[in-house]
Amino acid sequence: MNDLILIKDLPHALFDDVIKDLAQYTIAFLRVQNVAQSQQVDLLGSGVLVSVGKTRAILTAHHVVHVLPRTRRLGLLLGRTDQPHTIDTQGTAFLKIARGTQDSLGPDLGAVVLAQQIANSIASIKTFYNLDERRDQLLHSPPDLRDGFWTAQGFLEEGTVITPDPDGRCMTKSFYNFSGIGGPEAVDQIGEYDYFEFPVSHEARQTAPRSWGGMSGGGLWQIPLKRQGSGLLPLTPLLSGILFYQQPTTATECGVRGHGRRSVYEQAYKYIQSCEP
Repeated sequence: MNDLILIKDLPHALFDDVIKDLAQYTIAFLRVQNVAQSQQVDLLGSGVLVSVGKTRAILTAHHVVHVLPRTRRLGLLLGRTDQPHTIDTQGTAFLKIARGTQDSLGPDLGAVVLAQQIANSIASIKTFYNLDERRDQLLHSPPDLRDGFWTAQGFLEEGTVITPDPDGRCMTKSFYNFSGIGGPEAVDQIGEYDYFEFPVSHEARQTAPRSWGGMSGGGLWQIPLKRQGSGLLPLTPLLSGILFYQQPTTATECGVRGHGRRSVYEQAYKYIQSCEP
């Protein structure tokens, strides 16, 4: 769309519908431990469910893959539940796709490839984003960065809440699926990988998270819009990047950095395509 519309002027119902849609592709990685006859659950990072051909995986950041447990069970937050979902790590392959020497620059990209039985179980609850369907478009004729709006989607550690149960014997831990709405700056290409800076405006800093911890591995999504009658209709969300780093907050700067489309649809794509768990 060519009309200039400020994000703050878009209806809240539109954002609600989009965020609900993106939550279907978004998971949290959890460490689940039995401690003193109870479970201790900790947030390790975020991920995006994707498919390449018949292979299904969770796309995330390299440094998130690095801290995931390699034995027994890996916890996943797939939705509201009294008991965290866990999968057998023997049915996964951990891909450390790329990690640079400077955290602030990247690359920082990884994935967890899932055995068919595990993927089928997850697919009964969530949705895998088909990279094949959008690959040609986003590599060769992507929409303008200013088309529609963008959201950074993942699980925010700062939003985690621990609530004592009424009897005082147990605690309930709630994890927060956060969406930061805005838009990226120009693409930064370094070698085989590309990057987006996702700034937080000075006006938005009053309500923005102080720390984006937990969001690493979450998706950067572009949501094109089109006019329909007197309103606006969100089109299919476009997975356009993976978050991995929070820039230091200063008087003049604030924001996060993530991989871009080429990193996802070329580099991550070929690694997932060539891997079987």
